[in-house]
Parts: sequence; structure tokens; C-alpha cells
Amino acid sequence: MQAATELLERRQYERIQIRDVAEAAPVALGTLYRYFPSKEVLYAEVLRAWGESFDVRVQARSRQAATDADRLRSALRQTVRAYERHPNFSRLLFALEVVTEPAVSDRFMQFAGRFTDALERTLVDTPEEQRASIAFVTSTVLGGVLRGWAMRGVPISRVYERVDEMVDLIFPR
Repeated sequence: MQAATELLERRQYERIQIRDVAEAAPVALGTLYRYFPSKEVLYAEVLRAWGESFDVRVQARSRQAATDADRLRSALRQTVRAYERHPNFSRLLFALEVVTEPAVSDRFMQFAGRFTDALERTLVDTPEEQRASIAFVTSTVLGGVLRGWAMRGVPISRVYERVDEMVDLIFPR
């Protein structure tokens, strides 16, 4: 896992071969395949693990804000900064979201669900029946604008602007 993560920090997901991970680990290729039957399963686990530590940091920082709008904005901006610092993780995210292999899909859904849950937890003053919908919508919109940045060259400044516009739309000042 550590070797796979380190390779992803330096290379795009599409340019990493499972053999590269085995050599960097160093483990036998067969041993790696015993634990991770495909590159997609391995990197779905890398993404899931990366998301775990990220959620803790988002929650800690967003609690310092005074309003749900500020907490949500903080969480979304922290997310954008994380992908900005680790752009290959965004490309990995978009590659894995379409994989239908159950082991990959399950891990991806854990990652996505944990993120949406983290957004929902920032909404402490919002009526409970609205929290899940707001978290779902903001997560979906964020995914779309991040995809534009990672795959089509939209400037990262535009991603931040969209985040602010979205929060202002949900929580008018």
C-alpha cells in the first residue's frame, strides 16, 4: 500500500503498472496479486485509506468555523486543496468511479460514502432532514468541477469560485 501510494504521488495512475508496485515494495508480483487481484483493487484500497486520514483533518478544521456555511465551505476548500496538492489522486478517483468490479466498487463506495458523511457532519445547525441532501449535492457538484480541473484543464481558481458559489446558493447571506 505504501509503495503504491508513493508511486501515485509521482506518477499518474494510468502510467503505473502492478509490476512497478511490486518492485517498489519490494515483494514478489505473485504475492502482490494474492492480496490485490488487480491494479484497480489495489488502488481502490489506496484511495479508501487516503480518504480515512483526510476525513479526520477536515472535521477538525471545519469545527472551528461559526456557521454551517463556513464549516461546509471550509470542508470543501480543504478537499480542493488536498486534490490540488495530490493531483494524481483526483485522476485515480475518476478512473475508479466507473469500474464495476465488486471489490473496487465496494471500496470506492466506502470512500465516497465516508466523504459525504463527513460533509453531512459539518452541518450541525441545519435541520437533520436536509443534511444528507446538502452533502450529496455538494459532493456531486464538487466532483464535477474537480473533474473539469483534472481532466479538462479548468483553472483551479475556478474550482474554488464554484465551491464558494455553491455554498452561497445553499446558505444565502
